[in-house]
Amino acid sequence: MQALIWKEVTPELLASAVLPRWWDVSPLELHAATLYQRTGEELLTASVKNEELRNKVVAILGSRMLPQRSRQLQRDLAAGHITEILSQTMPADVFYLALEFREKYPDQLAEVGSATQELQELSRQHPDQVSMKRLSHDFGIPHPALAQNYAPELLNFLPMPPFAGEANRFLAESWDSPNLYWARLADERGYSPVMLNHLVPELTRMMVERIFATEFEDWPALLRAMHEAADEFRAGKVQPPETISAGRP
Repeated sequence: MQALIWKEVTPELLASAVLPRWWDVSPLELHAATLYQRTGEELLTASVKNEELRNKVVAILGSRMLPQRSRQLQRDLAAGHITEILSQTMPADVFYLALEFREKYPDQLAEVGSATQELQELSRQHPDQVSMKRLSHDFGIPHPALAQNYAPELLNFLPMPPFAGEANRFLAESWDSPNLYWARLADERGYSPVMLNHLVPELTRMMVERIFATEFEDWPALLRAMHEAADEFRAGKVQPPETISAGRP
């Protein structure tokens, strides 16, 4: 499994990490990426004590999960295991949960949480900058195999099963969580978006070094490695350069 990751998955992750994409991203867009993730987490948390909301949340996330995982999510939410759920949910999943819930149930967001309210206000004031189109371009990854182009984009689909050989490019291309998560880390530390030109390659390298899968379809191994890299970042072991130009090189 480790050989499969290093040969097939990590080249795609590393290649995407070094794309010079961050020069035109605004602080507002960076913060919006954070708010979408926090809003998704607030929806999950609120659904623990609200069965109607829980059914809607699981239905939305079910479009990105295999049936077995979707049923397990339903059981875990009903049992109140929110800490475990949040630690095991991909950043891209909570991002899409917020996106889809806002589109389908805009009148049911008033009392979800503070991040949700802030996102609603930001959307009213700056609709273009917090739109899916803009954020997809900012934080998406290229999909040469899945979408037949190299434009950065966030795609909404089920996780791809691992394959050996050329087909395993689908696995790397279907995992779009890192950029969203790195953006959130940078935003929470108050960094400018241009700092992602330094932080994203470094954090991705640290994540790749920590991937240790226990079985062929161990998707959580990628999430565990990402969280471990984030812990190192929060501990101050990843320092951005003292200065970095806000303009293009």
